[in-house]
Amino acid sequence: MSTLAQTYTPTAGVARRLRQQAKDRPDQVAVWELDRQSWQPRTFQELDQLVDRTCHALTRQGIKRGMNTVLMVPPGREFLACTFALLRIGAPIVMIDPGMGIPGLGRCIARAAPKAFIGIPRAHRGRALMGWSRATIQHRISVGRGLIPPFTRRIEDLRKQVDHAIPFDEPVLDASETAAILFTSGSTGPAKGAVSHHSLIESQIDWIGRLHRIKPGEVDLPTFPLFGLFGVALGMTSIIPSIDFTRPAEANPVHLLDLLDRFNITSLFASPALLGNLARYMSENELQAPGLRRIVSAGAPARHDEIESLVAALSPEAIIETPYGATEAMPLCCIDHREFLETRTETLLGKGICLGSPVEGIKIRIVTIDHKPQPENVLAPGGAGEIWASGAVVTRTYYDDLESDQAHKYIDPQGVLWHRTGDLGTLDSLARIWFRGRRGQMVTTATGDLHTVAIERVFDLHPRVRRTALVGFGPSGQQKAVLCVELNETSGSDPIPLIEELKRLGSSVSGADQIEHFIFPGPFPVDIRHNAKINRESLSQFAARNLR
Repeated sequence: MSTLAQTYTPTAGVARRLRQQAKDRPDQVAVWELDRQSWQPRTFQELDQLVDRTCHALTRQGIKRGMNTVLMVPPGREFLACTFALLRIGAPIVMIDPGMGIPGLGRCIARAAPKAFIGIPRAHRGRALMGWSRATIQHRISVGRGLIPPFTRRIEDLRKQVDHAIPFDEPVLDASETAAILFTSGSTGPAKGAVSHHSLIESQIDWIGRLHRIKPGEVDLPTFPLFGLFGVALGMTSIIPSIDFTRPAEANPVHLLDLLDRFNITSLFASPALLGNLARYMSENELQAPGLRRIVSAGAPARHDEIESLVAALSPEAIIETPYGATEAMPLCCIDHREFLETRTETLLGKGICLGSPVEGIKIRIVTIDHKPQPENVLAPGGAGEIWASGAVVTRTYYDDLESDQAHKYIDPQGVLWHRTGDLGTLDSLARIWFRGRRGQMVTTATGDLHTVAIERVFDLHPRVRRTALVGFGPSGQQKAVLCVELNETSGSDPIPLIEELKRLGSSVSGADQIEHFIFPGPFPVDIRHNAKINRESLSQFAARNLR
């Protein structure tokens, strides 16, 4: 266990960090957001007081410590107020991606068996219409304007009954208590509820702050809700962009660049899909972002061409960092743009994508596929296998999901908990981890296993190709390998010459030289959280229909 993890005392965890920020920098703006077409600032002191009022309002309604509470509120002041309030009360927050669709939402909510539901009016209308957890939900709190179902109270009305100057006497929470149940996106399998304890979230905030050298007073543009919460806990001013957070790839680059200038933003957190669009727009229009000192790219593998394009638009002192992790364990590794760009040649030769070295306190093992991380199964540098991780930021269990625990968690004879990421990778001679694809998306042919991302990046080099996706169809062990190609241009043209060029690209790379089938399905389906992870299962079905 890391030194940081051992120093925590049994307190209210992350919520006390906001309290401390309010004492240290009461007049610093914690969050800027658009409200009726006007940008409104909320200081750390104002946010902390709002959190206290929210705590009183929720507890008077019956929400209490240990009560699972679904939170469906978009990023902004209210999201921060409700999140910090639930953490301060000690009521585990259930967070689910609203973009996963009605059936997926229903399954996740049923699994969590919540007793309270806090959400915007649209979320409550969906809850009432679909009957989500009708047997367990006892408290229904609406946030924001709009029509709400019967038996639902508005948080604004409840707060009016509380004096804004009355602090909330928070309970003394144990570090091992559940702080949140964070459901995975479900983009590569059924969504699972990762249980995050107060000490684990504190570890994540500490490591993120140290890893990216974040300082209080910086101005941050987070396009992923949870990182916005972490930024405020670290004393950053958070700028809430006017975007659809379930479709970050569609964020308007003009709006983002306007925010960079308007608020002198120093730090940007975004998915590769958003950053790719931003990089292309800035390159096409010869624009710069000299004030940015840090870009954090996470949620999917970064691309060398997009990172290189972003670097050209930044000041020489700026840095782009790509941490690697998952809902169940983050951060695990990190690499900056300088080292990342140096690995381009190896990526184009089929090695995969360099993730960098494990962060301090994290141990990673590359293990024979479908085996436990016992010493006899650990592969030497260069061997390709599954990535297992251990450390203070690794969740211990899934919520009410013994099957997933048995598949993804392992406690070794020394009592160390290991998490199976579901990713394939290798370890190099410099102790760096290379990502090769997802275990569940591996193509199993008669001549051997093909790792998706490692092979795709060989073909992504072609100037007409935006991205590719390797899929297989047919019985396991006898699959036919198919490369799906998404083009940069939208106009149709004869694909035969392009296919021959792609075959030549792959001819000298083991694995890539086995691809014989090439199809052009149009824009790829992607994950709902970062809009960057390709839904290869859907493409595989498309390939099966079109190649039979």
